[in-house]
Amino acid sequence: MDDALKSDLIRRHFAPGESFTRDNLREFYSGNGEKDLNENTLLSRIYGLKKKGVISSYERGHFVLGGRPDLDGLVQKEYRDLAAQIAAELPHIRFTIWELRSLMAIVGTAPEQNLVFVETDREACESVFDELKAVRKDLFLKPDAEILNRYASMYENPIIIKPLISEAPLDKVKKTVVPSLEKLCVDMMAEPVYFSEVKGQVYRDLVKKFFADNIINHSALRRYASRRGSREEIENMLHSLNITLKTS
Repeated sequence: MDDALKSDLIRRHFAPGESFTRDNLREFYSGNGEKDLNENTLLSRIYGLKKKGVISSYERGHFVLGGRPDLDGLVQKEYRDLAAQIAAELPHIRFTIWELRSLMAIVGTAPEQNLVFVETDREACESVFDELKAVRKDLFLKPDAEILNRYASMYENPIIIKPLISEAPLDKVKKTVVPSLEKLCVDMMAEPVYFSEVKGQVYRDLVKKFFADNIINHSALRRYASRRGSREEIENMLHSLNITLKTS
């Protein structure tokens, strides 16, 4: 399969940091002896290249060299085991799990209190709560600011169960679904009740780090920001950091 992908040739053919399209990839394969490459085979090649980390989606229909970041650190083993329990008992629901402490560690800071988030479809929130309450006492179902301050603060690592916004961009790392950087970038602005410690310069530093060290899918970020009603705020914030969010 790797010979078919021509990974090394692709890395040499396309310039780092410059985007290219599916048609450019078709032309590449055509120029390397596959003039009759059909659409399904091309899509399979693109999937293989992305899975191997040779290319990543950058904008709708556009790619760049390089893979997505490894977000494995967002989920410690304890919570990976918790994710496995949820998946085993509620196999048909969509959910993601991650912790605030690991997110803030990206820029070398730590929250006064760690929060562990389990996000799932709105109709599944109570099912997840019921499943976990037998093994955890530090569970909070869609808490507001008062509940967080008055009760969740009594625990070291309270678990917050809250609805997962439809169309939220997610990534999968070692069988555990985690939020994508695009999702985190938007949620930190859209949900101040949960991210009271991720604001001002800490938030700006995180976003700068996301864009400086990783390949951000501009289409996914823009769509999700629009879904959350935060697109203008996100674009203004990025503009203040001299980051341009491409429009299609």
